[in-house]
Amino acid sequence: MIERIIAVFRESSRSFEGQGKGEEVVLLLRKHPFIALVPVSTISFFALVPVLVFLIFYSAVVSSSYFGLILFLATVYYMALWLFAFYYLAMYTLNTVVVTNKRIIERTQNGFFDRQVSELHIYRIQDITVLVKGIMPTTLHYGDILVQTAASEKEFIFRQIPHPEEVKNAIMKAVSMANAGVKPASEAVNN
Repeated sequence: MIERIIAVFRESSRSFEGQGKGEEVVLLLRKHPFIALVPVSTISFFALVPVLVFLIFYSAVVSSSYFGLILFLATVYYMALWLFAFYYLAMYTLNTVVVTNKRIIERTQNGFFDRQVSELHIYRIQDITVLVKGIMPTTLHYGDILVQTAASEKEFIFRQIPHPEEVKNAIMKAVSMANAGVKPASEAVNN
């Protein structure tokens, strides 16, 4: 019962809104989980501050005539921390890159009411570059992927993607499969 309720909130890795007929999902990507862990762990650290203050000043807080006010302020503080955690986790979850056998769709959620969706057809991809800079990205295997296109939008950049080399190989495989199924322009004109 609970599993069915939770399943409603999971995004399917096989389908998405706006999926075309015959279009199959190759990859569903999000930023590396470490990227979401950093702000959430910082928020968790700040959640300990009122507890430590309460433990250190226990007798002064409990005997104070402002105990109700202190409790109210601590509640507001925890509510704000919860909202920040919810915001970071929502942005992490909603920012996705979907690679299909026909196109790449990047959904960028900049805020609760600010979304940008970019689309790139697979056959327009000319080159893919992987950038891994720094100790943490190298150790945790995440980096940026730059996709060069023949379209007016010259470059797509997917930031902090886990295992960028494997993603690049999967995209290049999708490109080669798409190009194998497409007739060259000279043959299409002659027929």
